[in-house]
This record gives sequence, C-alpha cells and structure tokens, in this order.
Amino acid sequence: MTMAGVSEPGVVARRGRPSAESTRQRMASLLEIARQMFVTRGYRATTMDDVAAAAGVTKRTLYAWHQDKESLFRACILLGAARFPQLAPGAVLHAHDLQATLEHYVLGLHAELTRPDSYGMGTLFLREAAEFPELAASVQRGHLDFMIGPLAAFLRRHGLEDHNSVEQSMLFVSMALSPLHNAMLVGMALPGAAETQAHAKRCVRIFLRGAPRN
Repeated sequence: MTMAGVSEPGVVARRGRPSAESTRQRMASLLEIARQMFVTRGYRATTMDDVAAAAGVTKRTLYAWHQDKESLFRACILLGAARFPQLAPGAVLHAHDLQATLEHYVLGLHAELTRPDSYGMGTLFLREAAEFPELAASVQRGHLDFMIGPLAAFLRRHGLEDHNSVEQSMLFVSMALSPLHNAMLVGMALPGAAETQAHAKRCVRIFLRGAPRN
C-alpha cells in the first residue's frame, strides 16, 4: 500500500501534457531567443538547430511551431510589430487633442523601433534583403498590418486620409521615422530624447497644417 502522492518503488510517474499557458510561454520565449539570434548572427547564420538548442526545445517541437526558418523570421517580425503603439478608436478628437495624440504616437514608434532588438531586425533586413528577397513579405506585413493600416483608419475618422487609401498615412510615417531612416541608411546618429520630442512636434505640425512660411 502506498501513501497518497507517493509512487511505488520502481514506478515512474507520468508527466502530464504541458498546459496551454505553459506552451504559450515557451513559444513566446523561443521567439524572443530567435529574434536575438537573428539580430546578433544575421539571417543566413541563424539555423533552426541552433534556435532549438538555445530555446531548450526539440527540433521536432520547433518545426511543429514554425515550419521553416522563413516562417520563424516572420513570427519574430510580427512579435515586434505587435508592440507598435496603437491609436485608440473612438470619437473624433478636437484639434489640440489630435495633435497631442499624434505626437505621442510618433514618440511611441521611436521608442519601439530604437529598441536594440527592433533596430537590429531593421538593419538585418537592409543588410540581407538582397540575398533573401523572401524576407520582404514578412517585413511589409508587419509594416502594413500593424502600423499603416491602423493609422489610416484613425486618420480617416479625422478626415486626414482618403477612403480606401493609405497614401497620407505612408507619408506621415515616412516623415515620423525619418531620423531612424537617416541613421540606418546614411549613418547619421539617432536623436536623443529631446531631439525626438522636437521632431515629433514638428512632424505633426507639418502634417496637420503644412510647413511654416517666412
């Protein structure tokens, strides 16, 4: 006879299946590890075997979650894209609140995209996109679905974007992220906090009211 909760000698207790929450946490942890490996090693040098080993999962498990390296890279891109700031839906804002909201949005974009892992994923894409053109679809999906699409919907409610168009939204984002593009493409220094705040104000003012005239 055995005591409750104590196995008989020689009997191996069965391990239950991991809970859905445990699996979700393992998948999230794996993506963070894979994202960092892509940043530090590059796309070419990162292998599925190395990711599985670093994350402490079997290759079988990794391939069950992500069928190949391209799909793993896509999941890593979307992980960062999901952290983009979101403009809350609701009533149309007054001019002052609209300006403040858009300024806060620009600051949020800069905060996310200058994180080491996000900035690193961006520079990885610029560096290796010519060799691996399939990466573009993942980056474009994150950009359009998590940034441009939601922004266009917000701007439309305020009469700042045409129906079935994202042109104004694309122009606004290009202007908002110009300091990051300058850093990535031509080697200029990333702006500090005060410079970023000044840029956000200037960017939103120009977008809403046009460039000041002398």
